[in-house]
Amino acid sequence: MTQYELEKQWTMQEGISGVSYRFSDLVRIKSGEYSGQTAEVIALLALEPEPMYGVTLPPNEKFLVLPQSELETTGSSAGRTIEIMPPGRTPFIKKPS
Repeated sequence: MTQYELEKQWTMQEGISGVSYRFSDLVRIKSGEYSGQTAEVIALLALEPEPMYGVTLPPNEKFLVLPQSELETTGSSAGRTIEIMPPGRTPFIKKPS
């Protein structure tokens, strides 16, 4: 499965079995250097051996890659949406008016 196919399936309403977090979910890091900090899920990177997520830490948007077992839910979402773009297609960027 390509990264595009993985993220497309992840963003569908039915999601992926065994994957606990969705795009824009806010999670708490359970251990390590960033233990106790809240991060935003921005990517699902792998399913095996367990779901692996790309998360960002506010305020500087530091990017971390963490397994599902190192995250816990905060019960909230940042409220963002994601639009999957086909490979090779650039996103439409709105110009300021």
